Parts: sequence; C-alpha cells; structure tokens
Amino acid sequence: MQRWLMGAVAVALGLGAGGQAGTAARAPVAVFAPLPGHRITGFGFDRQWLALAEDPDTATGCPIVRLVSVAGGGARSLTRPGGATCRLGGDFWVRPGERAIGVAIVKALWIVRRGGTAIAVKASPSESERVLAQVSGIDSQKGPFLGPVVATNWLRLFGSYTRSDDGTLTGSVVSGNQRTLWSATGPVLPLGLDDEEHAVSVGADGSIAMWHAHGARYGKVPDAHARATAMDSGLVVVLRSDRPRIDVRRLSGQRIASWPVAPDAAPLLDAEGDTAIYLVGRSVHELDLAHGGDRTVAVAPPGSTLLDAQIERGLVAYAYRGGTAGSGRVVVVVAR
Repeated sequence: MQRWLMGAVAVALGLGAGGQAGTAARAPVAVFAPLPGHRITGFGFDRQWLALAEDPDTATGCPIVRLVSVAGGGARSLTRPGGATCRLGGDFWVRPGERAIGVAIVKALWIVRRGGTAIAVKASPSESERVLAQVSGIDSQKGPFLGPVVATNWLRLFGSYTRSDDGTLTGSVVSGNQRTLWSATGPVLPLGLDDEEHAVSVGADGSIAMWHAHGARYGKVPDAHARATAMDSGLVVVLRSDRPRIDVRRLSGQRIASWPVAPDAAPLLDAEGDTAIYLVGRSVHELDLAHGGDRTVAVAPPGSTLLDAQIERGLVAYAYRGGTAGSGRVVVVVAR
C-alpha cells in the first residue's frame, strides 16, 4: 500500500493528469433483487457477504435484512417477524447521504425509523436481533439522530446524536458492543473504518479526526473540508466539500495526494488499496489513487436512482432503484 504513495506524491498535489473519466463496461458477477413487497434501500459489503436492506412497500410491512454471498448460495434472513425491526416497522433511516446498514463479515448493524422513533439493531446468523440504542421525539431537521453506520472485519460502529435544551447537537460513535469509542462537541457525520480498526470521523464543520477503536488518537485536520470519507490500510480518503477533489491523508492528517474528480459527487465514498469508489448521478466512478485516473465502472439504467456503491476484495457492488429496475437491484462487478 505504501509503495505506490512514494511515486504519487511528486505529482499528486499539483494538477496531475487525473480527472478524465473513461468507461469500462463490466459483466455482472452477481445480481440481487428484493423480496416481493419490498424495495432495495441500501446494503453493507464485507468479504464475500452482502447485507441487503429492504424497505416494505406498505405501512404495515416489515423492514428486512438478508445476508447473501456473492459466491452463491441461499440468503439468510437476519430479521424475524417477531424481532425488534419488524415490531417497530417503518424504513431504514439515517441522515441523508449516509449509510443505514453495515456488515462486518456476517455480523450486521442497521438503523430503522418509524415516525418519531428510531432504533439501532445488530444481528447475525448466530445471534438474534438486539437493540443497541433507541431515540424518540425525532425532528426531521434537528434530530435526535442515529447513524451513520460503518462496519468491517467484526467491528460495527454507528453515530448517535443528542440535542441539548439550546438546540446544540452533541455526537458520539458507539460500537456494536454498546461502548462509546469517540465523543465530539458536534454531530459526527460521515465515518470511515478499515480492517485494522482505524477510524476517521467527520464533524459538521468538515473537520476530520483519526483514531483507533482501542483508544489511540492519531491526528486532526480542522480545515479538511470533508464531505465524505473512507479509510483503508491506515490511509484516509476524503471527498472535499469546497471543490471537486479527493484528498488522501495519513493517520496523522498529513495530506499526501489530491486528485480532481467529477463535479457533483454524492456524499458517499469507499476505498480499497489504491482505488476509491464514488457516485455521480447514475454513474459509479473508480478513482486510481496512485495516478489520478478516473473511469466509470457502471451506469444505472435510465429513470433509476443510484443508491450506493462499495468496493471489497476486488469487487464493486452498487445498488439502484426505479425505472426499469422497479423495486431495485444490487449488482456486483469486478474492480479494475
């Protein structure tokens, strides 16, 4: 991971040659559709496992989480008719532009909301649903909020925000074991996490802080202008809010690369090795973090909405809904 960075630093902080997007059509490795009476709303991706989040089509239906393998085989339901998710009902929910579900190998964590109540729930094939947190009296503009969710390699994290009497939001990051791992004076918005349990949290002002699940604190960047973030092998990838660029930083906060990207990127980001994945409109983009090359991996069908895209072990998964896709699809293709 570090070898490519030595060659990249000399050109990365200048204009470079990046930002020109090519197109690479790739045949699907796997395609997943929701169950009848449901629609795809998001997914989590770790190792070979996808956790599919499916909203009900009716107010009386149950949100469903299914665990599927991209290598094939039957799906396993992590939600049950009598479980906490179905008892609450509603939809998968988090602040706009963030992820409401994550999976760490086969252990998933998700957030659902009905009316003024939301819950954070965890489960796996070997453990039944357990409510980690519940908030009530939700105001759509002010909260309180749960989420976003991030997970990988057995660790599952979610954000939690409380509102004081003067309206100030105070945020924290909580693990799937109900331990508070990080606290902030404002809401913790995007989260990034890697297999070594390094984490990056983004504040409401676009600042970033890097830390470890077991207590280490690495660095802060108050003026990072972060809109979305991802992390892999201790490197932090930041989609900027002030210009169409992606920065690459060390755990200390030192910037070591910066590349132009397509304008109007959605506030969702993922990274693996020297590749970052981001979304623009109906297109899934792959950014080469070593040289700045930008190409389109896939384009969702006309009339559909691209929901998310993630990269994991050489595979890119993306979800879309609407148009000819109807209630949605999750498609898996090979990364570059």
